[in-house]
Amino acid sequence: MTAHPGSNAAATGGGAPPVMRGAGPLAGYRGIVLTQAWAGAYCTELLAMMGAELIQVEVRRRLDSWRGPYDGPLPAALQEVTTAEHAWNCNPSYNSVNLGKQCITIDLSIPEGLEVFRRLVPLADFVVENFSPRVLGNLGIAYDDLRELRPDIILCSLSAYGGDGPWRNIPGIGGTIEPTSGMSALLGYRDGPPLNSGIMYPDGVAGLNGFAAIATALRHRNRSGEGQYIDLSMQEANLAWIGDAYLEQALNGVQRPRLGSRHMTYAPHNIYRAADREDGEPQWVAIAAQSDEQWRALAEVAEHVGWCDDARFAGNEARKQHEDELDAAIGEWAALQPRDELVTRLGAAGVIAAPVLDAHEVAADPVLRERGFIVELDHPEAGRWPQSGIPMRFSGTPVEVTAPAPLQGEHNEAVFERLLGIDAEQYEALVRLGVTGRGEPE
Repeated sequence: MTAHPGSNAAATGGGAPPVMRGAGPLAGYRGIVLTQAWAGAYCTELLAMMGAELIQVEVRRRLDSWRGPYDGPLPAALQEVTTAEHAWNCNPSYNSVNLGKQCITIDLSIPEGLEVFRRLVPLADFVVENFSPRVLGNLGIAYDDLRELRPDIILCSLSAYGGDGPWRNIPGIGGTIEPTSGMSALLGYRDGPPLNSGIMYPDGVAGLNGFAAIATALRHRNRSGEGQYIDLSMQEANLAWIGDAYLEQALNGVQRPRLGSRHMTYAPHNIYRAADREDGEPQWVAIAAQSDEQWRALAEVAEHVGWCDDARFAGNEARKQHEDELDAAIGEWAALQPRDELVTRLGAAGVIAAPVLDAHEVAADPVLRERGFIVELDHPEAGRWPQSGIPMRFSGTPVEVTAPAPLQGEHNEAVFERLLGIDAEQYEALVRLGVTGRGEPE
């Protein structure tokens, strides 16, 4: 085997089982990950999409919250799907952020289970987890412990507030990180209170940051031979996401106002209600003009060229000063226009415009499908469904979604035998001990 720079085969003198090679810039790397829910799972899903072999470790007695409880119902859309046997294998939230991974179950609270995990670490290039900071230390597998097993290991820990500091042991999720990062202060309307996004936005931000940090750490190890510990705070990652607003307040003492869907500089810039669908459902369109040229084009499409002669709207500065009247005029016109037809007309005229899509429309969007971002995958229980795929393209390296999300413990026997040489008899002994298995533990 020709070892990838920094791969486990190179680090162990060629004696380690080869990585299951896929396509992509991270092909040849292996991760043993303890991630769950969204932030950690999305981080590691991106690594899998880039070609790394991702082996997800789950615990049967404490299900990933995005798998749901053992007694949870099947999703309504799967009630008639004959292969949909277990709710915990059919949760669309879990299945959307674990594409391309393998899943094994190991109970780390059982000594034999912890030993199995420790045997896997030397065969991995990186370990990722998103527990509270105290958990790995309590188990005896903190960064220094992992380094004894593999000196150049990369460990990435994603937690709410980081591994040190006064908030280190405070649990958090996207909904609590939005206000503590300052993001909620910017969300909402000028005359209203701070708001949350409603979609746990910080999880996605933290996942992207974690993915980038691990990829960078792998490159650093290739050049230096050094592993490292990545202590990623969701709060800090999201504060960086709104860094311009933070600096504005910190350096100039200016608290940026909440703007709704408006822009700090440009006008118009908003979400306008279009004509309702035939079934009465409201539809919306985003429209923006970054220049007077785009504004004139918008006025021509609207057949309201008089807008350009109105002193209130004559230039961007004037439009910002009279933004309420501007939005009222555009809104009155847009409310009579079919959404998709309006977007087509505005786009053809060079105006920035896009439909506001619901989840079903996003999944069906022809542009996202043509670019390969929306992919359809066959899941062994849930069946065939569209999923969000790889949010990037590479000019010289093929990338692809290779598999749907795994069933709980789907790869137990295969991974244990391939990487650790555990045969069927030894595997059954681990099942009897409660170390591994499938489904709800007895």
